[in-house]
Amino acid sequence: MSAAILADMSSEIKAVATFLAQTAPFQFLSDDRIAAISRKVTVRYAKAGSAIIRAGDHNDHLFVVRSGAVELRLAGDELTARLGTGSSFAYPSLLRGGEVHNTATASEDTLLYTIPAEQFHALRSEVPAFRQFFAEDEAARIKHALADRKRSSAFQLDTKRLGDLIVNTAPISCPPDASIASAVGLMHEHDVSTLAICNRHELRGIFTDKDLRNRVVAQEIPLDRAVSEVMTASPRTLPTEATAAEAMALMAAGGFRHIPLVKGDGGLAGILSATDILSAIGSNAIDAGTAIFRARTADALIEAAQRVPQSFAAMTSSGFQASHAMQFTSALGEAVHRRAAQLAEEELGEPPCPYALVVFGSLARREQLVGSDQDNGLVIAEDQGPDGAAYFKALGSRISDLLDASGYVYCKGGIMARKADQRLTQDAWLHRYDHWISEPTEDRILRATIFFDMRCVYGEASLVRSLRSEVVAKAASSSIFISYLARDALRSKVPLGIFRNLVLEKSDDGQKVFDAKAQAIMPIIDIARTLALAHGLNEVGTVARLEGLAQSGSMSADDAQSLSDAMLFVNELRIAHQARQVEKGASPDNLISPYSLSPLERDYLKDAFAVIRQGLDALRRNYAGGIT
Repeated sequence: MSAAILADMSSEIKAVATFLAQTAPFQFLSDDRIAAISRKVTVRYAKAGSAIIRAGDHNDHLFVVRSGAVELRLAGDELTARLGTGSSFAYPSLLRGGEVHNTATASEDTLLYTIPAEQFHALRSEVPAFRQFFAEDEAARIKHALADRKRSSAFQLDTKRLGDLIVNTAPISCPPDASIASAVGLMHEHDVSTLAICNRHELRGIFTDKDLRNRVVAQEIPLDRAVSEVMTASPRTLPTEATAAEAMALMAAGGFRHIPLVKGDGGLAGILSATDILSAIGSNAIDAGTAIFRARTADALIEAAQRVPQSFAAMTSSGFQASHAMQFTSALGEAVHRRAAQLAEEELGEPPCPYALVVFGSLARREQLVGSDQDNGLVIAEDQGPDGAAYFKALGSRISDLLDASGYVYCKGGIMARKADQRLTQDAWLHRYDHWISEPTEDRILRATIFFDMRCVYGEASLVRSLRSEVVAKAASSSIFISYLARDALRSKVPLGIFRNLVLEKSDDGQKVFDAKAQAIMPIIDIARTLALAHGLNEVGTVARLEGLAQSGSMSADDAQSLSDAMLFVNELRIAHQARQVEKGASPDNLISPYSLSPLERDYLKDAFAVIRQGLDALRRNYAGGIT
């Protein structure tokens, strides 16, 4: 706050204003508004164990925890949240006219700031960010958080200069009277898809792969004719200082993918392609994918795969949303697995019968981030006897070894194709699933859930489609199996607050951390998997499962969206954390220090936990028979 405003306050009001200015959502207010509201604040002390407000009371204040801790219990009974310094409560009662549903109790000696309802409602009316923060439910607040992060961190197309995007700063060119054959030879020699056609320093046109296909090959034009006859003449240009937004608009309007860029003196600076823009937005993910696809040796694949973490970090720094970062990272992981299988086949020879390389877990769901181990197996069409078994043993081992060297380390649980129980015929796989479904136990389900997220990434996909179809049908028909799945999901210990009861671990550097994957992401995955299998849905991805449940009427659209939003928000935090680790050269993990988050992020994280708990409660009521 400004020194002039602070100077006009008493020391007590100054302390209130300084605290509010650093606390969500008051940080959205102007200094004048904070000063005004601080003069209306009443300071209240609550002794440990005492009730602050009770269910059934009429409330006319917003409460903010200045120090200490508060517990909220629905109807005075069921514990719903624990709050610490900076947390606000009792606003739902203000939104519904004063009726209190939660009893708030001080769990330790607590100092509170109370703000009259009149000032609360005035701020909601006048300040949109304040109003959005105090939405009536957690789902609406998370949706606002995601929209705000998207606005603030997305790749800025309107500020990115084209001169910073072009890859070929010294464009390859030829004169207009050069033959088509020589032009194509230049393109092949320099591995470019676009050739500048220049008369000395003057740009006359461009010749692209598309021109070669449509104007030469399709029209059967002799290759000794001049390239000027088939080039794109007088192409639209942009200066190097133009923005990526201008280039994308020009490409969209003109229906083309290449734009020559000119320098201030009119000279040709380079040729911008749509791929250049995509590479900038995708943060080299496309380039990494191309390198993986083109890898012709094991060493080349390993080298290309080592670029994946850097591509992931660059995507995040470019402002990619969590869903896009996971999609790109999963696509790269799938490409590495596919190329590993292809290289292994080249070394060992043609397989004796059709097979499919399948992946399980996060890669199957297309939700993989960096630092994941490998979870895979082989679905083999039929038993080929000792010779066939020897071939697939060698194939599975080679695939797993290549993946390990490429950064997808061996699975500690042995879920990889180098293990005999992960190389099964289609019938054997079906028997294995039938055993899990028809004879479930807690231990079996604990070990088997990952196998119900399965996808083919290479080979005979029909083997996997028919296998999954039978597995899903069997699962949907077994209420006992679904009940065990639901109970397994309820093992999750979702926090009620950020600091007060968060299950914290110690990281290698001694920091107190929480496991974003285990305590927030996995419960949502478990909920979606259980419900999808219960209703016979074939989708594998978590968001796809939630959308399928909503579309089929098996889950309310609002509940499905709330869980999707909660997952996306926590993944935003998780991805940002892992990107920082990669940039520092550290191994990425899921352990986040709550103290590294802003007060606003901690509040929204608390909302995400509430949404997840609601989803687990519904699972308990409807599928686990109330048993935990």
